[in-house]
Amino acid sequence: MRASRYMIFLYAAMIGVPLLLLIYSILTFAGISAEIVYLRILIAAGLIIYCISAAIEVYSHRRAAAAKGVFPVSKGEEHLDSGRSKGREVKFKVARFDPKDGKMKEYIYAVKADRFTTVLDALLKIKSKQDATLSFRYSCRMGVCGSCGMVINGKPSLACETTVFSAAKGAGEISVQPMRANPLLTGLVTDFDDFFAKHKEVKPTLFRKDETEKLEAKEAYNQDAKETAEYLPYSYCIMCGLCMDACPVVNTNPDFLGPQALSQAYRYHMDSRDEMGDERLTSIDKLTGAWGCEFAGACSRACPKGVDPASAIQLLKADIVKNEAGDIF
Repeated sequence: MRASRYMIFLYAAMIGVPLLLLIYSILTFAGISAEIVYLRILIAAGLIIYCISAAIEVYSHRRAAAAKGVFPVSKGEEHLDSGRSKGREVKFKVARFDPKDGKMKEYIYAVKADRFTTVLDALLKIKSKQDATLSFRYSCRMGVCGSCGMVINGKPSLACETTVFSAAKGAGEISVQPMRANPLLTGLVTDFDDFFAKHKEVKPTLFRKDETEKLEAKEAYNQDAKETAEYLPYSYCIMCGLCMDACPVVNTNPDFLGPQALSQAYRYHMDSRDEMGDERLTSIDKLTGAWGCEFAGACSRACPKGVDPASAIQLLKADIVKNEAGDIF
């Protein structure tokens, strides 16, 4: 049975049992006994359905693994020579994996920064002048490629879009850690293989029944403003992984598809040019798919491009239920 059917039974029981109890109380108070036996049977059946559905939802969904974001950090080296460059000195506390000890260590660096210096600029200075062993990803330096994602002062952020002074906020120091939702490779670099596998699982491409259209399209697929508005807000994803890192479910349940993949599933599901139909919805109708979301909303707050994965997932749930409700009732 699809996960949406469990959820329909669960929600129906949550609404139906209190309603039946209310009717039962009214009939009992009024002294009407003919229907009370039937109501007792219905209430008992509703409670059984609720308990079974809740158990399936809880125990299947919450196969909680150890949180990947817990990095015990010990003290490492200090590099306090900030050179003669102009600006205000800011300390960077960088949590890095030490292969010698097999542990995370906190390395302290001092960098001179001005109001235009970004965290990525500071890390490049550190790598160039103080510690060549510091590893991190970056490419465009302008918030487009999504490569420089990391945890800055406890929040998943793009280093190229975070200025040093805004992150320091008068404290004069900044903590930097690798992203927590992916396995650590080295330094601040994490492995995105699982991230891309989950993205691929939701079939994030436009599907056309006529495969020859790709090479022999006779005309453009025109869309009006309303059709474009259905999916456009979700098309700005740069696959930086910050939403995945912020999601509490991703960090405790490695099987959960996550907000990035699910928001892209909704993006292509709502595109009027797509002809996949309900197949994409069916593929995510599981407790590790759309129904795994607990609607914390942290994913939407972390997105640097204003995409709202949390709302996309709730809209997916609504569409899944619409398709399934007709089959059940």
